[in-house]
Amino acid sequence: MGGGPDIPDDSSRTRSRIRDGSRTVPVSTNLKEYTVLVTGMGAYPDGHGGHYSASDNTSHLVTQHLPSHIPASHPLNPTGLPIQILNPTSGPDSAVKSEYAYIRTYVKTLHAPSQEVNSLDAIVHLGMADGWEWYTVEERAFKEGMSSTWWGESAEAGYYMVLDDAGETVLDIKGEDEGMWEDSPVGIMTRLDVDRAVRDAKRAVDSDCVDDLKKVDVNKKLKVQIIPHFEAGNYCCGFIYYESLATCLKRKLDTKVVFCHVPGWRDEERLKRGADVVCAVIGAICNQMQKGEVG
Repeated sequence: MGGGPDIPDDSSRTRSRIRDGSRTVPVSTNLKEYTVLVTGMGAYPDGHGGHYSASDNTSHLVTQHLPSHIPASHPLNPTGLPIQILNPTSGPDSAVKSEYAYIRTYVKTLHAPSQEVNSLDAIVHLGMADGWEWYTVEERAFKEGMSSTWWGESAEAGYYMVLDDAGETVLDIKGEDEGMWEDSPVGIMTRLDVDRAVRDAKRAVDSDCVDDLKKVDVNKKLKVQIIPHFEAGNYCCGFIYYESLATCLKRKLDTKVVFCHVPGWRDEERLKRGADVVCAVIGAICNQMQKGEVG
């Protein structure tokens, strides 16, 4: 599917390949660029007796509009270096399953020791918040066993106790993956300045330069709201965020991790605008990381 920022293809980049579960993901070996991996979520129950399919989940749909890279000259990229976007969950039947056991295994695969050579600069996990009219950059996530009052009764009973798409909770994870974060902090924050990332992304995505590039009538421009948000929640969104943050913390990985919620708008124009937002966030977070020059 097309869409997203209007970015020319660059076939001259050097690429190698890594394994992501049963799929193969292209990876840049050029150390003079940033490499960011993006994931989107799949089907899940809506909590009211209904069900969202993967084609309903805008976090998956938005990934289908992302470019493979953002050139250094693009207005959504303030870093001065190209940004390669790895997008393994955008294809058919490739979205991250909204299942606790699957997510735990999937995140372990993303951060597998055998893949350290890939040196991902950042991972951006996406999830849908249907009914919200803003995009978020989430500040933190909590591990299983956490409870809170701010998400209602479902969170008071404990995080990740809402039934997933397989009809299970985090307590159904058995075997070697059971209770794997017992010695990890209850809450983990991203190692990025979320307020700064939001401010920079909002300024970039609403700039006239982006409109000029996409030949958008300024009077018909879709303004977006991007906000920092306290935490990613007590369902699969919060779960994948904590799993990724905890893995990086435990293994002392330099990869930065962030989670963004996207609204449930499914029309083509808003999905393309959502891709702009994700690219702006990617540019903003990469701008917080110093990239060493290679001779």
